[in-house]
Amino acid sequence: MKEAHGNCSPNLPFQILPLPKHLNSLPPKSACEQNRQKQEYALMVEKAKKKEQRDLKQRRREMKEQLKREEQLVTFVKEWSQEILPRWNELKSCKRVKDLWGKGLPPCIRGKVWKLAIANELNVTEDLFYICLHRAKDRRSQYSKESDDKSTSSGEGIPGGGAGADCCIQQFNVENGQDGREDDIVAVNRESTVELIHLDVARTFPTLGIFQIGGPFYDLLLNMLSAYVCYRPDIGYVQGMSFIAAILLLNLDLVDAFIAFCNLLNRPALMSFFRLQQDKMERYFTAYDVYFKLALPKLHEHFNNLDISPNLYLIDWLYTIYAKSLPLEITCRIWDLFLRDGDRYLYDAALGILCMYEDILLQMDFDRSVQFLTHLPDKIQASNLFKRIDQVKASVDKERHIFDSILDD
Repeated sequence: MKEAHGNCSPNLPFQILPLPKHLNSLPPKSACEQNRQKQEYALMVEKAKKKEQRDLKQRRREMKEQLKREEQLVTFVKEWSQEILPRWNELKSCKRVKDLWGKGLPPCIRGKVWKLAIANELNVTEDLFYICLHRAKDRRSQYSKESDDKSTSSGEGIPGGGAGADCCIQQFNVENGQDGREDDIVAVNRESTVELIHLDVARTFPTLGIFQIGGPFYDLLLNMLSAYVCYRPDIGYVQGMSFIAAILLLNLDLVDAFIAFCNLLNRPALMSFFRLQQDKMERYFTAYDVYFKLALPKLHEHFNNLDISPNLYLIDWLYTIYAKSLPLEITCRIWDLFLRDGDRYLYDAALGILCMYEDILLQMDFDRSVQFLTHLPDKIQASNLFKRIDQVKASVDKERHIFDSILDD
């Protein structure tokens, strides 16, 4: 290699560049100075080598854990398929099943367990899905035609989501006792949010490349969300739904995913968020804050001093059930346990994340903390995270009644 390009050792993570020509005219360094710089350089090299060795050990440890986990899951498949699933109603609450569930569901049976765990209390049928989908396609065609007509008459393009975006953040209670005519007007207005869906679909799991235009799951996700808007016009489409629907589509076929989606969003915690029911949302935040103070008192005090309230980061996590914030594999495991333990596990997971990064967060100011919490690291050691979640769960187990009592007030 030519000297002009510097010296580079394959064992070092950096390159040694030659001195600029203008520095050649400087007076020679003393022997003491040269010795000091050699020692500093040797120390840099030693630190770099140690870091490389630590990283290598960490990667090997993670690979070993992953291999062990995969081997475990293979042995679990037979038990789930042959023993548990055929007797689901009888065995779903027994300790052995819950313990096995807690170790993570094998991907090949995850969808089957999710379908049974979510259930179908709303009695949504395949026929209802296609009725809603047909109506949604008619709506999309209607809005597209109206947009073209307005564009032609005015000479300017009109964004498709204007009215939809406004109604997307309005609260509407379907049981508010108002006359049917006014309900219909609001419902139709919420149906206009169907026009917003295609914008969000293209931004869903972009690294996978399957939910974008031309991808194999683009139409599936678009149709599923559009059908939901017509199934629940009082809610319409709310940003974040696309990630929840996408996770379901990765594990279930279209109709089953739609049925699961309808029932999942009907759960109290998610419904309060997607309906923007401020009083109920505040109760969840209050219950979470009580847990936070019990589990991580130092970090809780630090956040209070910085005026970091739970809604600054928790909403970002809950609206997508962690699908946008965490790696896909970890997200699916959180879903496994959320469907086993209920809404409270979503808050246990949040505290587990804070516990894992407590030392880092204690050193951060307001801006850096919020930035970190809303953009979590891409690489997260799953075993460490779930260990921390179990740790914080154990620390607040005796106070579980607080969660229910606050919500019941």
